[in-house]
Order: sequence, then C-alpha cells, then structure tokens
Amino acid sequence: MAEIDRTPELGPAARAVGTLLAPVVACLRDDAEGYGVLVEQAIDDGVVADVVRAAPKVARVYLRLAPPPGGARTIVDSYDSAATERFNDTDIVHLGHGCLHVATAMDRVPAPLAEMARDVFAREALDHGEVHALEGAVASVWWAAYLSARLRGVDPIEEAAAVCRYAARVA
Repeated sequence: MAEIDRTPELGPAARAVGTLLAPVVACLRDDAEGYGVLVEQAIDDGVVADVVRAAPKVARVYLRLAPPPGGARTIVDSYDSAATERFNDTDIVHLGHGCLHVATAMDRVPAPLAEMARDVFAREALDHGEVHALEGAVASVWWAAYLSARLRGVDPIEEAAAVCRYAARVA
C-alpha cells in the first residue's frame, strides 16, 4: 500500500516567508556556504519576487517584537552600519534600508497604501537584479531578527524558526 503524504501543502505566502528566513538563519549562524546555496536555490525556484515582497511584513514582525521604547527605531537606525559591515555592498544595504522603511511605514498608513508601498519596494528592488533584491531583503530581516532578539534576550535562530512555523500555520 502506498504511503500517504501527511505534510500539508504550504500556501505561497508561507513558502515565501520560509524561503526568506532560511538564508536569514544562515546569516545568523555565520554559515556563508549555506547562505549561498539558499540564495541560489531561491533564484532557481523562481520565487525571488514573492520573497522580496514578503520581506517588509516579516521585518515588521521583528520591529513590533522589539522592546519599547525605541527598540524598533534602534534596529532601523543601526541597520546601515551593520549591513555594510556584514554584506559590504551598497546596493544590498540600500535595498535593505528601503525594506525597513516600508516595514515601519506599514503601521502608519492605511492597508491599501501599505500594500502599494510593498509593491513599489519589490519592483524597485528587482530592478537591481534578483540576487541584489533577495540579498537586500535578507539583510533587512537578518538585522531586524538579530537585534530584536538581542534586545529582548532571546535566541534569534529559535525565534526565526518559530516565526516560520507561525507563518506556515496562518498563511
């Protein structure tokens, strides 16, 4: 008798979040080889646009988790120098910076404008090429995940896994 696959099919949003968080976790682990493989796989799978579009929402989760007062602002304000040190690429830093600003704006504008901002961010990022767009998205979420967790005293890798599991349930 054939074995029944009991793994639920993930929706596109959950797949995009998982594909985004996998290289984020590789960054958190300082796993350059794994990071490269995961970025290449996302490009090969043709999901970069969905992943880049998901990045501001994922970053927003981490910004909301940052402790008040000023935790989210600390993440955004310290991003450029941390991403420059880590990625050493002005396009990646610039795109990640834009992602974080869209993430912060999403709480201040009505939902239709927030969705428009995500679309504009994704289109602009993809104009820089899929690799830079994806790495910019990863960079912003990496820093938001890392610093948000550090400010709260939790393990950012365990938290990224929990966020991924949550996204898979609700998407």
